[in-house]
Amino acid sequence: MILAVFLAALLLLFVVARHNVGVPFLAMIAGVAVYESWGASFSGFIAEHISGLDAFWIQYAIYGILVVVFPLILYLRAGKSGLFGILRVAESIVFAAVLTIMVAEPLASIFSFDTLAYDIAGFLNSIRGIAMIVGIATAYVDAFLFHSGKVW
Repeated sequence: MILAVFLAALLLLFVVARHNVGVPFLAMIAGVAVYESWGASFSGFIAEHISGLDAFWIQYAIYGILVVVFPLILYLRAGKSGLFGILRVAESIVFAAVLTIMVAEPLASIFSFDTLAYDIAGFLNSIRGIAMIVGIATAYVDAFLFHSGKVW
């Protein structure tokens, strides 16, 4: 149920707010790449030097900051989207789906998933590659169409 609530909240935010999704989507992908490069070793370093902190929770905090928090801050600070109509709605759906895919594993280890959450996670993982390609393509288009708050 937690995954369904997370996905629904993201969809509602993205469809209602109508902000530029291009840069935050690309920031999310960059956050995953940065985390995969040094996230685990950096969390081990922090846990080693600060007693009482568990590396497991530090890893999820770093992952959450890089993959969820920074892109959402960028999204909330962005201007209106350069896309319009069904393309903007589709981009919002893809962004919410990919962000949900990215947080499904950490959420599964923190919360107990019910069958609905496993079904949603399974479906989203089955379309992960297509969602990433479509999301990156529309993010580039949105980033190119958006220029200083004005649509070309």
